[in-house]
Amino acid sequence: MRPTGRRGRTLASRAGRGALAVLAASVLATTAAPAGALAPPEVVIGSPPADDPPGPEFPVKQDKGCLAAGVLPDSDLTRTPPPEEALDLDRARALSRGAGVTVAVIDTGVQPQPRLPNLIGGGDYVTPGGDGLSDCDAHGTLVAGIIGAADDPADGLTGVAPDARIISIRHHSGAFVPDGGSLDQAQRAAAEIRTLARAITRAANQGAGVITVSLPICMPVEQQLDQAMLSAAIGHAVHVRGALIVAGAGNTGSTGCQEQNPAIDPARPGDPRNWEKVRTIATPGWFAPTVLTVGFTTATGVPMPDSLAGPWVSVAAPGTGVESLGPGGSGLVNGVGSPDKLVPVGGASFAAAYVSGVAALLRSRFPNETPAEIAARLTASAHAPARGIDNAVGAGLIDPVAALGYRSPPRPPAGLFRGTPFTMPVPPRPADPVPAVAATVVVLAAVLLGVGGAAGASAVRRRRR
Repeated sequence: MRPTGRRGRTLASRAGRGALAVLAASVLATTAAPAGALAPPEVVIGSPPADDPPGPEFPVKQDKGCLAAGVLPDSDLTRTPPPEEALDLDRARALSRGAGVTVAVIDTGVQPQPRLPNLIGGGDYVTPGGDGLSDCDAHGTLVAGIIGAADDPADGLTGVAPDARIISIRHHSGAFVPDGGSLDQAQRAAAEIRTLARAITRAANQGAGVITVSLPICMPVEQQLDQAMLSAAIGHAVHVRGALIVAGAGNTGSTGCQEQNPAIDPARPGDPRNWEKVRTIATPGWFAPTVLTVGFTTATGVPMPDSLAGPWVSVAAPGTGVESLGPGGSGLVNGVGSPDKLVPVGGASFAAAYVSGVAALLRSRFPNETPAEIAARLTASAHAPARGIDNAVGAGLIDPVAALGYRSPPRPPAGLFRGTPFTMPVPPRPADPVPAVAATVVVLAAVLLGVGGAAGASAVRRRRR
């Protein structure tokens, strides 16, 4: 559904300006990059990307059992989860509960349950004919629970935006592999990028105001893959459909994300966020600032060393001490893994879920604001690290109440994203009228002289007669 009403008119009126801004940003990003350095990717706005029916790109088969979710020993789930306390979500929900906003969860699927009453299926890119409402990995259900779980007097969890609608789009599952042929890591990552592009396009076309991509696709910088299809999908979702895309930064040690990226380098003013030294690309997060990318911290805001850093990280949120819903029932869980070996739920994915929920609160309270304006509320209100900006947490730990409290959208923090002063081209000199006037005078003089000479000659002839 296309945006309608005042918000729709606002988005439509800004579409042209947005296209020019993205084009300018792309040119600046490319020309500003030091020689040999990685340049930020371009976002493309053009013809609407194809929105074909969901389904896997090639046949797959399940070769692993589904993960279990449960409760870790010595857990007290009757208390409010630490991230919710740290973010002061009770006060934030007093200002907004996410009503009227649709959040797309592009993940491992979401299992329906009573505490997700506003959940609908949006499509399945893992198994043919699926609706996205199956979760073999527990991940997508955990993310959805953080965003939109209904409260229950038996425990301390309430979703960040419990009145928001959630669309589940199943994009990935660790339990499935290609059937009938093996793909190497690069081929599989390329296929996942294409599938992610299709899922983002579908989410945007189904009216999502917030699109959550908590699991990034990582690759070594030397193995840059074609992302043109993803670039077009992001441009369509954000600048045409008006959706805010929130991406997890990724965790070091996960597939493709093994090598950590460097910190900022204030000694290099031309590239302070150190694009030149990037070793691992995480997509779609590196499409910042068009995509809002989230690193993870403890509940008290201490950056976690296994949160994948990068010059594209925008903000951070808690990603430890996480409690949410699992695919097995309506009770809370805080562990995931094999039934006899659960590990604590945590990582950048769940930090992205908290930011997505807060973005839904903001979109509900400020329905006429653009994705960039909503993102600016989050970055400008964040609790900045010591240097003001860094590659682990970006602008810092989010503050939902402060973000909701701005009367009008603030400016994002200076230096959050690389740019360069835009040099306006010298306008063409105005046409000099003097040559044209002089030529006209000369022509008129010649005409007048010719007419005068002819009249004089005629008079002389009459006198001689």
